[in-house]
Amino acid sequence: MSDSHDNWPVLEKAVEKANNMECSILLFAGDLISPPGIAILEKFNGEVKLVWGNNEGEKMGLTRKTDASEKIELFGDTYEGELEGLNVFMNHSPRITELVAKSGDFDLCVHGHFHDEARIEKVGKTTLINPGGLHLRPGDSPAIVVFDTKSRVAERVIL
Repeated sequence: MSDSHDNWPVLEKAVEKANNMECSILLFAGDLISPPGIAILEKFNGEVKLVWGNNEGEKMGLTRKTDASEKIELFGDTYEGELEGLNVFMNHSPRITELVAKSGDFDLCVHGHFHDEARIEKVGKTTLINPGGLHLRPGDSPAIVVFDTKSRVAERVIL
């Protein structure tokens, strides 16, 4: 998920949906914005990987809250790691993430930023995902993307 922009009720729904779908890892691709969002992400039943967006309003407060958390890890601008046997890359920037996906070095690449341009694409062997924003214009449907690490199938789930 990505781009909640302090929309706490929708972030709550997103975390609840991820828990109900028995997700084990939550990737948050930036623009949480401020510290109250950390308490909501803490409600996720698994581990949380978080990167900065381009619009974080309170980096000091977010850093302090994530440092105090046992389940949320803040990685700065970029996350690169292995999750459930897959090489994963996450950055808020679409352009950076697209270029990394083209390298073929990762199984899964996730970005945010474009709120109303959600996508799930294959770039060679890499799955490239933008879940779309949780903060949208009135009338839009916020969503998350759930990725099954075994089948490597991604599904956009409207909240």
